[in-house]
Amino acid sequence: MSTNLPQAGPLASFGVTAGPRYGERIPVPSPVVTIGRAGGCDVVIDDDSVSAQHARLEFDLGAWRITDLASTNGTAVEGVKLAPNVPTPLAYGATVRFGGVKLTFEETESADLEAARRAYVPPAKETSLKEEARGFRFPVWLAVLILILLALAAYAVYQMSQPVPAPRRIPVPAEAPAAQAPRP
Repeated sequence: MSTNLPQAGPLASFGVTAGPRYGERIPVPSPVVTIGRAGGCDVVIDDDSVSAQHARLEFDLGAWRITDLASTNGTAVEGVKLAPNVPTPLAYGATVRFGGVKLTFEETESADLEAARRAYVPPAKETSLKEEARGFRFPVWLAVLILILLALAAYAVYQMSQPVPAPRRIPVPAEAPAAQAPRP
């Protein structure tokens, strides 16, 4: 969650328009937020139809934009489903659906959005194990194949270095015995 806000209150909010949380307001605390079910999101919507990291909302160049983060159940603005990873303008008063949760995007009168955007510093990106394991990684299957080929080559060299045994001669009789006459 972002802690570098120039003001104490929310910059905007989502009003719940249906369900058990009807009438509740969900604040948008900074100019760039992640919306989802996971506890690490800036705006948490605790509903099974909402993905862990469902969408991203950001204020930039004087307007709000929302981006679906390839969520399972999708994000819709005014009933139109958003394409994944494509920023889409979001106006105040618009109806937004995250999975099965229907909300209305609402303006906060006292918010200074431009100052909040200028003061916003993105949090440090956490490095994943894949990013930490940079460098050359030799495939195990290729190492095994090379070892097998080396063993075969060593065996072939060993067999070639062995003396070739002299061919065995089979004695052939000088004269063949006379054929015996058939008996009556």
